[in-house]
Amino acid sequence: LFSALIVRTRHPVLEMATSGHPIVRQDSTTSAGQIDPQILGAAVVADSQNPCCEGVLLGRDHSIDCPRRFARDVAMVRDEEIAMALQAAEMHAQQAFYQRRQLQLQQRQVIHTEYYQLTDPVWGDILSQEPPSFVKRFMFGCCPCAVLGCRSKEAVRGWRRFLGSFSTLLGLMQVAALLFMILLHGMVSPEQNPMLGPHYHVLDAAGAKNAAKILLAGEWWRMFTAEFLHAGWIHLIGNLVVQLRTGCALEVLWGHWPWLAIYLSSGAYATLASCVFHPDRIGVGSSGALCGLIGAWLAFIVITWNQTLPADMSSRNTQAVSIAGSIVLILVSSFLPLMDMAAHAGGLVIGTSVSMVVFGNRLADEDSDYNEQDSACGLGEKSPVPTLATVGHESKVSPYLTNYSP
Repeated sequence: LFSALIVRTRHPVLEMATSGHPIVRQDSTTSAGQIDPQILGAAVVADSQNPCCEGVLLGRDHSIDCPRRFARDVAMVRDEEIAMALQAAEMHAQQAFYQRRQLQLQQRQVIHTEYYQLTDPVWGDILSQEPPSFVKRFMFGCCPCAVLGCRSKEAVRGWRRFLGSFSTLLGLMQVAALLFMILLHGMVSPEQNPMLGPHYHVLDAAGAKNAAKILLAGEWWRMFTAEFLHAGWIHLIGNLVVQLRTGCALEVLWGHWPWLAIYLSSGAYATLASCVFHPDRIGVGSSGALCGLIGAWLAFIVITWNQTLPADMSSRNTQAVSIAGSIVLILVSSFLPLMDMAAHAGGLVIGTSVSMVVFGNRLADEDSDYNEQDSACGLGEKSPVPTLATVGHESKVSPYLTNYSP
């Protein structure tokens, strides 16, 4: 064993010496590229065509400037990146699986959760897991915007339906007519007009019901103008409450033009019936037209009786009984002073009759559960019939439910 000094020349040096081997320089090779065994004294052969670094020759790691070390480091980095990418993909797959599982559990929980639904065809729906209180149901029945607010999406859509309805338009015309008469001729004392309005001569000149002028003077248009006039503010407010709440809901349910046809025909026939039974009285008001809407509502329920969704059958039955009771109450109260029994009864009769004509195509057999397409309500073909049911009842959410309590 011996040691030798490492002599660095202009050419790379192949150092293959380990413990007990001599150190060989590149210039110690023969012309054939073989290491001279006489100089080394050992059978150590190096590949002079592909030299490496001195670190490998000394039994250590590659030198810093060795190209093989750089290639190995690059390969190690790529392996680490691939391993990290695989781990990240596996983590994303696990997260996606857990998210899908969580969504499935939530959906199952929602399906088995019982909701209480307050529904109105004009103002939309309110869902809650707790039964709504009496105050909330009362406020939603009288003024839904007080519960929904005025800036929510449901409230904005409700205001658009409300302001774009014939119910609101005719109500504004009725308010303008009474206000115009009061501004021109003033109001009389409550003794002369308990309804807080103008004198009856002013009403007659404005187009009130007058049987003599309709029959002898040919002023047939009074059958229609009388339903736009009211005796006073008390009379007007009482009719507007029903027209803007119940009337607007029925208009959204039936459609604008069927509703207008029932309203105008009921009001005109109510005026005609009042002329027959009370020819010596002057009559005004839209109560006959509103009674026609109530009668048409009951006829609509009867026509679509077998087309109600199963969840709404109990509400439908309750609604039919309440409407029938309201009709009885209207007829009984018509015998009170200042009430026109003939106009109310005439409106009920003609409203029911016109409703049978308008909605007769919806009449289905006993085994049928669906009705034909309703263009006015925007329902698709063979879709369930929407009904006005009591608000706050417990039911599954359905896009076709338009439940409502007057």
